[in-house]
Amino acid sequence: ENRRHAPSTFLLAAAAAGILAKERACISGAAGGCQAEVGTATAMAAAGLCAVLGGKPEQVEESAEIALEHSLGMTCDPVLGLVQVPCIER
Repeated sequence: ENRRHAPSTFLLAAAAAGILAKERACISGAAGGCQAEVGTATAMAAAGLCAVLGGKPEQVEESAEIALEHSLGMTCDPVLGLVQVPCIER
């Protein structure tokens, strides 16, 4: 079946991923580096897209996790609690 769901499905799934990130981690770029900001945003987008395309809850969760894990280890990750120079100069 190639049925797409309503935009509200996208928003709810994306919001759920964002809330999980906010409640269990850091979403501030200044405190958490690029992986906090960009990683959370990509996880939200992936979860929303998967949900809109009819993914099962397990697939929605996994899509968010895969998107987030590919943001880990970016050059502007904080070291000793400080965001490194590459991010500050951008």
